[in-house]
Amino acid sequence: MTTPAQHDRDLAEGRVARLKRELRDGLATPPGDVATMDELVATAHRLLDAELAFDEARHRLANAELESRHAATQRAVVYFAAAPVLVPLVAGALVLFEVLSPLWLFALVPLFAAGLWIGFGPVRRVADVIRERRRGAWAGGVTAGLLVLALVPWSAAAVFTSLTAVGVAGTCALLWRESRIP
Repeated sequence: MTTPAQHDRDLAEGRVARLKRELRDGLATPPGDVATMDELVATAHRLLDAELAFDEARHRLANAELESRHAATQRAVVYFAAAPVLVPLVAGALVLFEVLSPLWLFALVPLFAAGLWIGFGPVRRVADVIRERRRGAWAGGVTAGLLVLALVPWSAAAVFTSLTAVGVAGTCALLWRESRIP
């Protein structure tokens, strides 16, 4: 099923192809009189107008696709932001009640801030920004999962603590890269 923007683009593309064919057929033999030449010039003008309409239709289609990706990203990042916000909140409560060391705050605060940015920061309608926000959202979710595994008292907690630190740095770096995109 095609969207209206795709339909407009296809119609404009067909018109350009038809006018090119007409112009090519008209130029296959040298024009015999002035009326034939005038018709070829008129066809060339219509072709230029059709090509402009085709470029405009392609631009509208690109904008429609970008808008669709933008809307999907804005819906998805709210869900992705839940883990990077809630896990540091719970871990922060554990730090507050002295169950965890205050050193955990060095990982919790940036992850919490990144989660807030993922969920509530504005997503601009730029393809690179949308891609970086999705990457940052995925990285934040994975980092929240690693944080949960690091907080569980077991033999691999040290490994997951290191991975959590790398994940927090990576999430913050991805969000910083997103903010630097013009």
